[in-house]
Amino acid sequence: MKLMKNTRKILKQNKYKEPYILINLIFAGIIILIFIYSGIFSESNEHPIKCVHFEKTGIPCETCGLSRSFSEIIRFDIESAKDFNRNGIPLFLFFLFQLILRFLFSLIFIKNWIKQRNLIIADSLVSITLFIITFKNLIF
Repeated sequence: MKLMKNTRKILKQNKYKEPYILINLIFAGIIILIFIYSGIFSESNEHPIKCVHFEKTGIPCETCGLSRSFSEIIRFDIESAKDFNRNGIPLFLFFLFQLILRFLFSLIFIKNWIKQRNLIIADSLVSITLFIITFKNLIF
């Protein structure tokens, strides 16, 4: 009985080292860094990342103002966020949903609530679908 408990404990610990969990943690970390960046800089602070397209051509692209839009969303100023970039709110929501999904799918993976293969397929399908819906204005 004690051996079985120890075996389960070891198997559970090794799940944290699985590539799927590590990839989810990396993605979650990147998204959190994006949110932190957005929270640090505001309209009054100049964003350090400039739009290369606008600087070279003088013509705004579809992503111009996206950093400022994210900053305004972090501050709950939705109207101002829309003014900076019409794609800002959908893209911000995509990243927010992805952050939540990374933790949710990791929990499901660790708890082994469904088969790992099915989970990875579901994760891929949900993420690809959300990506296409959200980024359609920038892709097509």
